[in-house]
Order: sequence, then structure tokens, then C-alpha cells
Amino acid sequence: MAIPNDMTSAVQQYVDCASGGTITEPLNGSWLQAYCNYLGVTEPVNMSWLQALCEHFGVTAPVNASWVQALSLHYGIVQPQDNSWWIALAEYACGAPATPCTWGTNQNTFGTETRLWSATTACSVVTPAVNWEAASTNWEVEADNWETI
Repeated sequence: MAIPNDMTSAVQQYVDCASGGTITEPLNGSWLQAYCNYLGVTEPVNMSWLQALCEHFGVTAPVNASWVQALSLHYGIVQPQDNSWWIALAEYACGAPATPCTWGTNQNTFGTETRLWSATTACSVVTPAVNWEAASTNWEVEADNWETI
């Protein structure tokens, strides 16, 4: 994805990506209003479509007085791109990781990991299989019967 060169195109690119390409024009001049309406949000919050979008996703407070930064954190984006949270959203909100996956720096919660380990470049988004609860808890009928070893 090409990095947008201004905030309007960054917002447009974020909305295009987040809506799966459904939204092709702004509504009343606002890309965020178009996206909010697409999601079923029909009224701004405190006269802000950005705040309405954040609240739709369960983000109820700005971060460092910034609703854009709060929205970015919702997507797991922890730093701006080219000094812009909007550019970071346009670049990473639709699946690309915001940071490379480097061994020893992973802060994700076990069982919800979505990145490949040990890579030094940006990783693919992978949904891990979490199977520990599928195993039988009756050790006597386990395939690896420890008493016969």
C-alpha cells in the first residue's frame, strides 16, 4: 500500500481499507461520516465523527488528548508513521503489523498471538491454533500413557 502524502488521502485510504473498498466517496465532505454511516453510526459524538467512530469500537477516551491515537491503539498501532497517526492507520489498520516481529520483544498475550515469531521483517497475520483445552484431562486414557513407559 502506498503511503498517502496528506491527511485527507490518509483518512480516505483508511476508510477505503476498513470498509473493504465499499466506501468510494465522502458523505457531506467527510470520509469518517461515510464510514460511520456504513457501520450504522448515524450521529457524531460531541460534534465529532472521529469520536463517534472510536466509541463504536469501544474506545471511550482519547490517548494523549488524541482520538486518532486512541483509534490507532485499537488496531494495535503503537507509533505514528511519518509523524502521523492517520498515515499509520492508513498503512496498518487492515492487517499489516505496525511493528516487526522480533524475538524477545513480543508483548502479545498468550493464546491471542497474531504474529509469527523470530522474523526480523514485517510478519504475516496468522491466527494461531490454541488446542490445549481440546486434550482429554483423564491422564489414564491419554494416548501417551505415562505408566507404560
